[in-house]
Amino acid sequence: MLTGELIRTKTVKKQIVPSFISTTSTRHVARAEELITLMSRALEGGWTRGQLGHAVTEICSVDVDHKITKGMAKLLMDKGTFETQSPQPPAELRWTVFREAARRGPLALGENTEGRLTAEDVLRDIAESLDCKAADVMGGMYADLKDHQVLTAMKIPKPEAHVHRYNTALVQAILLKASQLKLRLTQPHPKYVRQLLRYLKFYQLMFRARTIGSDIEVEIDGPQSLLSLSTRYGMQLANFFPAVLLQTGDWSIEASLLWGRKRKFKKVMLLDSTMGLQSHYRDTGTWTSRAETWFLERLEQLDHGWEVGPGEPMTLGGQQMMVPDLTFRKGGRVAHLDIVGFWRASHLKNHLEALPANVIVAVSSKLKGEKAALPASMAASVIRFAEVIPAGKVLDALESNAC
Repeated sequence: MLTGELIRTKTVKKQIVPSFISTTSTRHVARAEELITLMSRALEGGWTRGQLGHAVTEICSVDVDHKITKGMAKLLMDKGTFETQSPQPPAELRWTVFREAARRGPLALGENTEGRLTAEDVLRDIAESLDCKAADVMGGMYADLKDHQVLTAMKIPKPEAHVHRYNTALVQAILLKASQLKLRLTQPHPKYVRQLLRYLKFYQLMFRARTIGSDIEVEIDGPQSLLSLSTRYGMQLANFFPAVLLQTGDWSIEASLLWGRKRKFKKVMLLDSTMGLQSHYRDTGTWTSRAETWFLERLEQLDHGWEVGPGEPMTLGGQQMMVPDLTFRKGGRVAHLDIVGFWRASHLKNHLEALPANVIVAVSSKLKGEKAALPASMAASVIRFAEVIPAGKVLDALESNAC
């Protein structure tokens, strides 16, 4: 994810325009290839995060578009796995070294060290007791600092793909300042509508979907619409955006932004399917949230007689639509389970009012986007859960609400 200082945009009146880079530019592809080669060398050489950052700074020092280079490097480093490598937990190792040095008395410094105890002697003796090298002790003392973490794994991308990844990441960073998104799908394929709605559910976003003729419009609340958990929610929204790019048909987005350091300026960002943005997500169909997975695991342990399947798309009043997480059938009766992630009371109220009686709603108590408690009248209409949805309560609600 690009950080705020790496965002490149233009402002045209009320519109924020991302400064995309050309994906066919030999200069940008070459720069991506140079950084990828650097990351490969760092992986092979076991470089630390600090060493890698210093090498990137050297490349940027002779580059005019240093923001682009830093951004590309940041995205590559985000792909890496950095680990703390030390023969002993660093805090314990520091204590061991300092205690041993203090026990032995003043250490010799400078050139005149003949016959006197040195720091190297202490490190060598400790290394022998730990069955490692003195350099490992010296390096491990502060291995818990971020810059001393060692690169141990990285999925190396192709240079052309990484250039595309930069443009997508630029949009993702801007979306952290969004208060609302309006996504319009033009005559979409049903398979991809379902996949998109499942991504929305997977990332636990607050949204409203409706049909407009043969088109579908999805309104998504942005992180700036929340009073709490906005950073976490913003990351979920940013992670969702590449799923839009999987659509095979035409689409457009109008994102309302709160711009500036103090988020005082109301701006808009317009995106559509003609801009050449590419997703780095694989088209894998549908995902399942952890809450749903854990619920199904517990449901299998109970004797209930319900046939459980993926949620079936439902058309609601006012041209609205939804895809619940699960659909239940038994003896001609049907009920659905809808798992709600992030929510505000107003959002949940509107959601509940639009649902038919045979839809059971499970609400996460950890993902509310405001400090106020859920009103008692609404609390009675939902099943609350922290990590695991109570299967017994859902079964009771199925028997009461199915029709």
